[in-house]
Amino acid sequence: MKKIIIRYFYTPICPEAFASLDRLYNLFSNYKEQVDFESFNVFDCKFESSHPWFPSEEEIIKSVNGNGTYPLLYGELFIQGNQIEGFPPSPKSISNALKEYGIFFKEEDYKFDYTTIKKEIFQCDNNRVQIKRYGKKILRDTCIICTKYNPYLDEKAYFPENWIKYEQLKGDFLKENLDKGSLIGYIGYYDEMPVGFIEAFPLDISKKLGFPISSKDDNDVMITCLSVRKEMSGQGIATRLIDYLEKEAKEKKYKSIEVLSFPDEHNWQPKSLYEKNGYKKVKEIRELFIMKKEL
Repeated sequence: MKKIIIRYFYTPICPEAFASLDRLYNLFSNYKEQVDFESFNVFDCKFESSHPWFPSEEEIIKSVNGNGTYPLLYGELFIQGNQIEGFPPSPKSISNALKEYGIFFKEEDYKFDYTTIKKEIFQCDNNRVQIKRYGKKILRDTCIICTKYNPYLDEKAYFPENWIKYEQLKGDFLKENLDKGSLIGYIGYYDEMPVGFIEAFPLDISKKLGFPISSKDDNDVMITCLSVRKEMSGQGIATRLIDYLEKEAKEKKYKSIEVLSFPDEHNWQPKSLYEKNGYKKVKEIRELFIMKKEL
């Protein structure tokens, strides 16, 4: 029987991307006779594969090499070249795709900790919000905004021993780029509690991370992630993070800042937030927008 090809492309700037890799590897290791599973860290791999590429996967490779427009956004799973919806990919979407090839997996083979929960908006006192520049001692705080305080993860279900490895992997990447001077990052705190962060890399690094860019100017940077805890949203924290990042980008003599934004209904990197802060749409990719601000 001919094996089906499953590939996972991921970036080193998201703890969930690493966690998804572990879950997928453990899942597909149960089906080695039916599946060839390959994974690719888009930042540092050479995309060497033992199988021919599918057109959809070639688009990711082109984008990482600067010749395409595919927005990777941290992690993408493909089964026989067909993209599996969701990040992280859901058990249902994987199950439905595998059924077409006569593979029926047990859901317990694919551990998935997230459940949709409602988080009430917390009215904060803005005088108690502090913005701090990235430093080696606080890098893990950026990670737990995506893990412990993830909008789909109940904090009671967060166990550090399950996540520390993935938070450390992201932290190592951030630390390396801090040392090189190729990262601008800020964290927002409410008293001592991390509530949001923003990260930006030069365009050459952003491109390697799978972000489509509008130009190849070495003097530009891209915001690769802006995240504010759901219960703190709508209170100006995101704008303050953007302001701090812009000031440092100017000091470092960057000429402009780009960002890949989403339609407002997605409520993540919303287009209206960046429009309000002076960013202009320069390119449209499917339903997404590359926006830019001259400094």
